[in-house]
Amino acid sequence: MSGRPVVVGVTGAPSSHATARWAAREALARHRVLRIVHAADYDTGDVPAWHRHARLVLSRAAATARGAAPGVVLETVLVEQPPVAALEAEALGAELLVLGAVGSGHPADGPADPVLRRVLDRVRVPVAVVHASTAEGTGPVVVGLEYPRTDAELLHDAHACARRRGGVLRIVHALRPGHGSAPAVTAVFAELARHWDERSDAVDVELEVVDDRPLPALLRAAEHAGLLVVGARPHVGGLVRRSTPEELACLAACPVLVRPVGPAPGRDAQGASTADSARRGVAGSSRSSTG
Repeated sequence: MSGRPVVVGVTGAPSSHATARWAAREALARHRVLRIVHAADYDTGDVPAWHRHARLVLSRAAATARGAAPGVVLETVLVEQPPVAALEAEALGAELLVLGAVGSGHPADGPADPVLRRVLDRVRVPVAVVHASTAEGTGPVVVGLEYPRTDAELLHDAHACARRRGGVLRIVHALRPGHGSAPAVTAVFAELARHWDERSDAVDVELEVVDDRPLPALLRAAEHAGLLVVGARPHVGGLVRRSTPEELACLAACPVLVRPVGPAPGRDAQGASTADSARRGVAGSSRSSTG
């Protein structure tokens, strides 16, 4: 089986089983090897029970994966590194990295998993975040789109996810103040949605332009989604608080796929707006689809 693997990190916690099941189904749908990784920095070799425990974590995760996706090709990897370092190294050769989280970010659940936050901040491959409570969700694929000119690959990935699921792709754009007039932006995004709707008979593309900030708009959309796809832009300056993708990964009611995207386009001397950026994005998508 060719191509880069789908990598899933497992901890041995009960929630890891849901993450492993989701990753196994995703790997099978993508025709990729599933690589199950457990970071056992506690296993120094001095205590045999620790090594047995680490191997048991992997064997249970493998059994769970095979049960969820019969026919999936998988391999298990035990690494004696801290989790963040291990996942960073594994991400270098991965098509997709799948993680769970200890806390959801809700006050009652305690703080979100610091490993999850650090991995999202460091790796430059798509990361799917799957909570035990969201792993079995169904519904359309929702993509939060901000700048079509720079986010073409994000939309391409979301369309591919919807095609694998044989369903609906819903494009959501949050019309923030100062980013162009609502009618102009809506018209351009409608043109973009029509273009992607025509690319595949297997995917129906819908559009929602909302007058709201991205975080609440996408959290609402995720309530009835099977997968939420969002872009993560490079941090400018220091990381002071959680970014919108990090918030969504912790709070959304469905699995969240976070894909690295380019920096946000700045306004040029002519004051290019979101609508201007979108028009160029549509034109670029049209050109690329002819190849």
